[in-house]
Amino acid sequence: MVRRKWSGKEIALGAAFLLAVVGILTFYVWYQTESVRLGIEVGKCEARIRELQDSIRALELRKAALLDPGRVEKIAREKLGLVDPRDEETIYEERAAAR
Repeated sequence: MVRRKWSGKEIALGAAFLLAVVGILTFYVWYQTESVRLGIEVGKCEARIRELQDSIRALELRKAALLDPGRVEKIAREKLGLVDPRDEETIYEERAAAR
């Protein structure tokens, strides 16, 4: 059996082809792992957004409860000792006519 000798040009082409295949596969694997990593990161960000939206809703409800006029009046009367003014203590001011 006679073995065929490879020329330098054939070896260079084979090495270039092998290098191109390895490069393409490396890029493909990197692309897939980046896609998965970014998908996980997006999922975490969406979960954080939902958490913050829930927190905002809870804070808005707390704000509404704290600013309830009945609660404010109760605190003003009980803790601060404020009372309604008597009729003689009320001063009315005339305003200029609106244009």
